Amino acid sequence: MIYNIYLNIIVKVFILGVYILTGSIGSGKSEAQILFEKFNVSCFCADKIVRSLYNNSEVILYMQNILPLCVTNGVINIELLRETIFHNEKKMFEVEEFIQPKVFKKFEEIVNSNKNKNTILVLPTIKNNPFEKKYKVIYITASQENRVKRLSTRKNYNMHLIKKIISYQDSIDIYKKNHDFLLDNNGSVKKLENSIKKLVKLL
Repeated sequence: MIYNIYLNIIVKVFILGVYILTGSIGSGKSEAQILFEKFNVSCFCADKIVRSLYNNSEVILYMQNILPLCVTNGVINIELLRETIFHNEKKMFEVEEFIQPKVFKKFEEIVNSNKNKNTILVLPTIKNNPFEKKYKVIYITASQENRVKRLSTRKNYNMHLIKKIISYQDSIDIYKKNHDFLLDNNGSVKKLENSIKKLVKLL
């Protein structure tokens, strides 16, 4: 496993206290979050916030209006929603324009309440990330082969959808060349844990 670390940059990242963990779907963000939390670093995941928002009456009503087939008896079908928006960029844009500001607002609240703690904001690859200019970026990467392999074990992810999501995210991924810290996750979980453990010691 390649452990790409430049000491002067990494120290800068962690002194700031707040930073972004991002990477393409299947790269290992969730696993990295678990490991950072194991070493007592606070992590907050955008996907978890979004899932919570999908239970919000305002959000349900909005989805009912723009994607009625994705809402049944007042419940958003997340799997169908995912399938729909990754095959319809217009609808994806409408969903993102409505949901993302709510997620960003929640993140700002979290940052403001965790000023004296190291905080990681875990975000997927998105087009407009308002935090990238404010905080340093930790980018977790894995080969497409490994990402596909991991995603194929997830429920409700068929190969067509997996390739569609990866293709889209790769096309908008600016962090491959614009990050402050790189975690290569093509090895074992243990190797990733060792890399994160070394990194946390710099805090």
